[in-house]
Amino acid sequence: MPLSAPNTPTVAKVAFSVQAGVDLDDLFAFSLERFGFDAADDYFSGVQATCDRLIDFPELGPVVPDIRPPTRIVAFRHNIYYRFDGRTVLILRVLHHAMNAGAHLRR
Repeated sequence: MPLSAPNTPTVAKVAFSVQAGVDLDDLFAFSLERFGFDAADDYFSGVQATCDRLIDFPELGPVVPDIRPPTRIVAFRHNIYYRFDGRTVLILRVLHHAMNAGAHLRR
């Protein structure tokens, strides 16, 4: 199956790993405590919108060098790491840009 160009719409399913769910729960709780409900809700909505873009453009993010198997990244305040197998976008982690992604993705 040929890969589509990054700007060519493709319909994919988006799924979240258990660890990505934990990341999002932690980020929401931190934002809620630190900035209040509205800010936490806005943040979560932005992450969701970014992930929703991957439904139509699953190859939007560039492949991250030195992470195997091949992993892509898109950013929305935090980096969203994911893999695309041709049908499903699997969100692996949602990490702060200063975090060592390679170490966190190996867990």
